[in-house]
Amino acid sequence: MPPLVLFVVKNLATGAIIGLAVACWLLAFGTLGSHLSPGGGDYVAVGMIAYSMASCFGMGFLATALIFLE
Repeated sequence: MPPLVLFVVKNLATGAIIGLAVACWLLAFGTLGSHLSPGGGDYVAVGMIAYSMASCFGMGFLATALIFLE
């Protein structure tokens, strides 16, 4: 695999994992978890939060890695 593709995939995945960890923490212990119904069934809401946090953190981590690339 070319080095640039490996660099992009590695940094995008690292940022996405960090974003998913933050989303899980917010849903479990933060303010977002209190807005979910206690009976469950909020799969779409949880999926939207997880996807948005993972994509934002992934792109942010990749952009930061590209800025500091030498």
